[in-house]
Amino acid sequence: MTFFKGGGIEKLRVWFILTSKKKRKREREKRESYREVLRVKRFSFSLLFVFLLLGIFAAGASAEESEHNKLLNPQVSVEPGNPNANATTSGIDTEDGSTFNQVIKSDGMRDNHGVAGDQKTHGSYQNNTNSCASCHQTHTSKARQLLFADSTYNTCVACHDGTLGFYNVFENGKEYFNSENTAGTFGGTHSGNMSVHLATGALKVSAAPGGNKTAAAQADTSSWGGNFTCASCHAPHGSYSSRLLHSNPANMGNTAPELGGNKAVKIDVVNFAERNLNVNAAAPKFKGVRGTKVEHGLTDAKYDSIPADAVVVMVYEKNSANTAYAKSTNPWLYGYSSTSNGRNYQSRLFTVPANEIYVEDPATGKETTTSVLKKDGTINNFPTTVDDAYHWSNKVIDQNDYQNGKAGAPVKFKYDKGLVYSATEAGKTLLNSAKSADIGRAYTVQFDLQAVPGAVSNVVTTHNVESLWGSNSTGGVATSQWCSTCHTDYLFASNWNGAVSKNGNYNNQKYYGHTTNSASYTCLRCHYSHGTDIEIMEDADGATIHDLQKPTTELLGKGWTEPVAKEYMMDKNPSSALKKFTNLSGCWACHNSSKAASLKNTNRDELHPDGMIPDPSTKSYK
Repeated sequence: MTFFKGGGIEKLRVWFILTSKKKRKREREKRESYREVLRVKRFSFSLLFVFLLLGIFAAGASAEESEHNKLLNPQVSVEPGNPNANATTSGIDTEDGSTFNQVIKSDGMRDNHGVAGDQKTHGSYQNNTNSCASCHQTHTSKARQLLFADSTYNTCVACHDGTLGFYNVFENGKEYFNSENTAGTFGGTHSGNMSVHLATGALKVSAAPGGNKTAAAQADTSSWGGNFTCASCHAPHGSYSSRLLHSNPANMGNTAPELGGNKAVKIDVVNFAERNLNVNAAAPKFKGVRGTKVEHGLTDAKYDSIPADAVVVMVYEKNSANTAYAKSTNPWLYGYSSTSNGRNYQSRLFTVPANEIYVEDPATGKETTTSVLKKDGTINNFPTTVDDAYHWSNKVIDQNDYQNGKAGAPVKFKYDKGLVYSATEAGKTLLNSAKSADIGRAYTVQFDLQAVPGAVSNVVTTHNVESLWGSNSTGGVATSQWCSTCHTDYLFASNWNGAVSKNGNYNNQKYYGHTTNSASYTCLRCHYSHGTDIEIMEDADGATIHDLQKPTTELLGKGWTEPVAKEYMMDKNPSSALKKFTNLSGCWACHNSSKAASLKNTNRDELHPDGMIPDPSTKSYK
């Protein structure tokens, strides 16, 4: 095996193993389910300090096939799926969409409303769902999560390699531009200086550039210390966001804002009329606010199930002017990581003041005997008797109260997205007693998804990427905030004056960065999310290698040969960094209308003389 010889302060070697495509060939190799092409590269962290999208290192290569850029082709055999009654894995060999109805187990069904069509495989489950059988085997699985393949990555790419007839994550070149895909490609080549989010599980989440390199974070296997896979970014069982984006990436929904997270940590709960008392720059970012449905302004039809007389508790967030609090509709997180008594639920209320939720003994660094919670978030002095275990002296209001309390008792409160409520007397009393809260808050990103006419299934959509920026932006800022859950150091406001990383990066030196926390400069303006390659990159004028080979009489055409076009478009940096624009031509593409008098690109096409050129997703070569 060979290495890319990178320099750097510590000369840290990182192996990149990319499974470029998996194809089962039973007729030729009876026991081999997939073929994997492993490409090994080595990079130093000093060369990889570039602004990448989402959460992991991008593997790059030089233009020529040198000793640092050879393809290795070991036969990695993954056994075929174990037998099962649902015929899971049937038809996953084709890669051309012809066996969609075999692979997807929820096609051609009626939903809860009696409407016929294909049900979604990932989320929106109906009461007659058969979607589980597309990925899981109840008694004969090959992985602990009951997956039909031996890893998350292998399960995902078994279908998303073209088998479905849509969402082929390996599609590249003209085929990519002609498809519904907009996220880039995992199917690049080293000769094209590909770079990808390496989702095979070979790297940790903490490897993300700008991510958390502290020892404490890397030891946490539920977040930074976990393996980076497809499920690090996507939630296969459904999401509050478009494209199944994870609601709690890197566990940042349970992390305090000062550490880059989204959690409302140990906040006061007040009545609605008191929500704006003592609001100023020094006031907390969040408050819990108790009120009625009318007071909270819950007039949308989705809240019709909440009775008018219910007590409703929501999280309110302070505005940028530090003058008032406004309700946040971010969904709450309801899971837990500890299965011991007194589980550490991600969202719960307390009947004690916020400063009593967790009290630490300075001498031991652990909780005091009077602290409600232990340091790990579980309940301190949790009772052992069944009768007392639900409320622990009524100091903690959590999912135990939601789950009927004692056997046979009614549910005391109910969850909705971004709130809890109750209309029963017992539930109202419970919620009215709350003085504080600790609320894990989901990340949400909504894209402008449009149906694809003539697609193999009614569930197929494409993303109108350009809707993320501009005056009518849909999700641009939220996208950057979501990306920064892994690339934590890379979320910059326009007036940011630099800082020392809180995450152990850059040798404690002050660092600066390009604005990212705005609709105009959202991450997807410059970067793909899955990966990039010479086949789908553009220059500052919006030309791809496919455009450059057109006759000079056509738009962007130069009449070049393919080798000349590729030599021109080749990104010469050690990593192409998931970029949509080759090298740093993205700078030149945008700064033609810059307010900087000394940096003006006037060599632009008449179709887009000002500002950034159209997104690559607008191209088609049909």
